[in-house]
Amino acid sequence: MKPITLFKTCLIGTWLIIAMPSFSQSSASNLLPEANRNFEFDYEPIEPIAFATFEAAAAWADVVAIAQVVNIDYLKTRDLNSQGQGFLTVRVPYKGVKKNDLLIVSSKGFEDHVCYYPDRIEEGERFLVFLKESKNQGEYHGFKPFCQLQILLTDTGEYALRYPLDAKIDVPSDLIEDITYNDPHAVIDVTDWTHIRREEYQQAFSTTLTEDSDLFQKYFYLTYNKGIMIYKVRKLMNIKAEPRISSKQM
Repeated sequence: MKPITLFKTCLIGTWLIIAMPSFSQSSASNLLPEANRNFEFDYEPIEPIAFATFEAAAAWADVVAIAQVVNIDYLKTRDLNSQGQGFLTVRVPYKGVKKNDLLIVSSKGFEDHVCYYPDRIEEGERFLVFLKESKNQGEYHGFKPFCQLQILLTDTGEYALRYPLDAKIDVPSDLIEDITYNDPHAVIDVTDWTHIRREEYQQAFSTTLTEDSDLFQKYFYLTYNKGIMIYKVRKLMNIKAEPRISSKQM
């Protein structure tokens, strides 16, 4: 090998060794929060509020949307969630966000109102969410039940808010209707439940009990069959339309 070629090879090798640490640092800083353990999440506690109306909840929230769970990352203590994040994608924005925005909802603690989302099974569950901004952009706080009111797809492909609600909000009876859902999350496998528990849940949530069986055992399922169409809920929230500014107006 010629001396000049050898010198160039050594110079390039030295540059790569120097550049590698800075490249690694740059890559780590560009990771999404769920893949970056050094990201400083905000765990400021948020106290639950017993909203009496959807309008009051919407006025309090910085973000109102239908969002779908795409991932969760929770630390557990004795099989209980203790802190971590739920990651959701905005499907229908109503306030403070745009469609397809990523919502990072940070939660910590063991109280019943702490906002932990269910793990994603097949397609993630959809929820009507009312959230408050944290000190970090794109990160939010919420509390149950208003951080996760269940949204289900109907047999016509529309969104409906499952009824009865988990929140204690009085809804005009004429808004509640019988709905045939076409959503995997509208059916609950209650095979392992006791007969008493199945009956209590069926009465509390107005579900239909169905049975199936094979050579080995019987299977029991509860299916939700009531709801409120989301366009009716939208009116109850009374959110003022946010102006859309196009490039031609600027």
